[in-house]
Amino acid sequence: MKQLLALLSVTSLLLLAGCSNVYSQEDGYRMAVINQGFPVPKNAYEVKPEECTDEISKAAKYKLQGIGDEDGNPPDHYLRTIEEWGWTELVEDRRGAIHFYEKNGKIMSLNIRENVFDVFEMTSETAS
Repeated sequence: MKQLLALLSVTSLLLLAGCSNVYSQEDGYRMAVINQGFPVPKNAYEVKPEECTDEISKAAKYKLQGIGDEDGNPPDHYLRTIEEWGWTELVEDRRGAIHFYEKNGKIMSLNIRENVFDVFEMTSETAS
């Protein structure tokens, strides 16, 4: 009986941990680790980011179930939240699933893929 109870407890913990990292607009947003003015979903967890390049000064990579579909399209609520936080999308610079935003002279890039996304702080304006 104790073994069954222990197994049920472990299984419940695993289910709770697995469900906690799924995109939900109700969970809200927090500041990105690389730019405190750029929102990321609260329940996204950071993983090792991509290497920075001449165009990228800072990078952060997050995992989150349901953040993007197989084509890299993010949830509309997340895009609206970015704009509510004062960022303006540079629509002419968009490259597929890569979105660029500007605020107070800073350029941020958001690259969404299925269940993972990158946030980059750019060193200069993007070239169209």
